Formats: sequence, structure tokens, C-alpha cells
Amino acid sequence: MKIIIKSILIFSLSIVYSYSACDFKAKLGTKKTVFEKLEITGPPLPSEYENFYIYGVLAEDVCPSENLEDVAIEYKFINDELIAINLIALNDYTNQVSEKLTLMNYVKRNYGDFDTSNNPKSYIGFEVIEKVNEFIIYQRLLNDDATIDEQVYISNPEQDNKFMEYVKNLEEQQLKEEQ
Repeated sequence: MKIIIKSILIFSLSIVYSYSACDFKAKLGTKKTVFEKLEITGPPLPSEYENFYIYGVLAEDVCPSENLEDVAIEYKFINDELIAINLIALNDYTNQVSEKLTLMNYVKRNYGDFDTSNNPKSYIGFEVIEKVNEFIIYQRLLNDDATIDEQVYISNPEQDNKFMEYVKNLEEQQLKEEQ
């Protein structure tokens, strides 16, 4: 009997382990200086906004076992704090990445299933998945040029509030400059 219970336990743990989400190597709230020492990415991408930094890397380099081919990860910082992580399908005019359902399947497997009807390739919309002190927004929208804008936004209420406050301040500053 003990052997059967041990076997079931080991099997269950191996399933949980094999379907765990990507280890992004940095947690929300991580300081930029600490993140840079991890050497996950190169320098931040150029930004026109003060104190807003985006570090990009291919998902395969950070999450090799997740089969996230042609998907980028963006680590978004305001001031010195990681406020969000984005996964972005690197589509061109053929939408080949989204047609493979790579990002959609990753989200369903790791964060929760959602209804995409009988034909997931035709799904257009977004889903909000709430976890304990974290939320995930999956988006798959059609751009004006017929490319699919597919991405995942990962944050938590505390960091997202900081981001919204930052955007609000930017907009107020822009309005003042226009007057």
C-alpha cells in the first residue's frame, strides 16, 4: 500500500513540476540594480519616458523548457522597481507565432483555462486571470494591418497601481505642456 501511495505522490509531483510556469528569474518589486546583476538581458531599450525602463530578451533564453519560440519577454521598471512582466508574440504579417497557439497554450497550461470556442486560432479578445496577489492579462487582438497583437501582462495590484499612477502623472504633465 505504501508503494502505491508513494508512486501516486511522485507522479502527482512530477506533473505539477512539468507544468509550472516560467521562472522569470526576477520577482515583481525587484530593484533594477539587483535585476541588472542577474545578467538576464542587455541594457534597457531606449525610452522617451523618464524613469521608465524596459529590458527585453527572447523567452527561450529565460524559459528554455517552455517552448516559447518567437516570444519576447519585457521586464518593465518604473524608477528602480520591476512593475510588470510582458510576454509578446513576435508576429509578422503572417501571424505565424499566434497561429501556432504558443502563447495561448502557455497561458492556459500555467495560469488557467478559458473559452476559445471550437477554433482557438480565431479567438480575439482578452482574459483576466486572478491569482493570489497576482493577475495575468492575456490579450489577442487584431491590429489594423491584420497582424495579431498577442501578449501576456503579469503584475500584482501594488505594482500595477504604481504603473497607473506613473501613467496618470505623465498624462497630466503632457496636458500642462499642451496648454
